Amino acid sequence: MAEVPRCNNCGKSELWIMSPIRYVFFMSTLPIIAAILIGLAADPVFFLFIPAVILTNLVLAKRKTPMKICKNCKHTESEPSVLKKNNSNKSAS
Repeated sequence: MAEVPRCNNCGKSELWIMSPIRYVFFMSTLPIIAAILIGLAADPVFFLFIPAVILTNLVLAKRKTPMKICKNCKHTESEPSVLKKNNSNKSAS
């Protein structure tokens, strides 16, 4: 039988798991729209911020996802990254 992921805070199994692609989309949409609007209204140099926003969110998505969000208590938990695992192994030795 498959193990059902549960919230560490309330113990319920109603979790929403955010994938890296969804994280990049949600975190990049508003800044990209703002850069386009400001670039059109004020100065085209703001279009240069678009690749920086996307690249920054790609790097952050690698560290923070998959992210688990409990639908009941809204507790958010992200999986530990490789760096955190390596640091905890070094401190344990």
